[in-house]
Amino acid sequence: MRIHFVLAGLVLCSGRELAAQQPSQPVAAETRKNISVAFRFLTLGLGGEVARLLTDHVAARVGANYFKLSTTKTQSDITYDASLKLHAVSVLIDLYPGRRGSFHFTGGILTNPLTIDATGQPTSSGTFTMNGNTYTTAQVGALTAEGKYPGVSPYVGLGFGTPASKGGGLAFLFDLGAAIGKPTITLTASGSGCAAGTQCGNDLQPQADTTQHDVRKYAKVYPVLSFGLAYRF
Repeated sequence: MRIHFVLAGLVLCSGRELAAQQPSQPVAAETRKNISVAFRFLTLGLGGEVARLLTDHVAARVGANYFKLSTTKTQSDITYDASLKLHAVSVLIDLYPGRRGSFHFTGGILTNPLTIDATGQPTSSGTFTMNGNTYTTAQVGALTAEGKYPGVSPYVGLGFGTPASKGGGLAFLFDLGAAIGKPTITLTASGSGCAAGTQCGNDLQPQADTTQHDVRKYAKVYPVLSFGLAYRF
């Protein structure tokens, strides 16, 4: 009987030694996808985004957004009924100073974030003043304006949020930055009195330049302020 107890003790001790010698298995390392799907809103409108942590300090993001609203603006004595379309695709890289951290610096590209389509309205007397000259509605016809940012603009910013799998699935996101690029304004008139070669036609471009100058005073870059909610896998 004593021999049996001794043998059992030797087997248990050997098993413990073998278990101690076995290398620890990577916990959750293989199950971490470090991918997030997010919903965002604010100055880029409403949109979605997919992000992936590439290393402990670098992540990549691809997003798209869309929103439309109407407003009325006055530039250089002409009132415009404007339709604003927020529509952009972003490809961004986040750099995290801390390993698998939340705070990040961001760089990348952003397609034209905003397009403006507007119709100019005459004064109560039915006239337009362009480049200092006054024209009737019959001469000008329909006065339309279009404003847009460059097709692709560089983006720089900073924010909080990471696709790293930690602290639960849901995460709040915040980004502050700017798409670097100035808007361009074009004016066209449908009336024969504003055809090429006429005084009215010659005044269209200077008027567009004046309107563009007024817009660029407040929109030298397109500001990006974004909040979001992400689910991390």
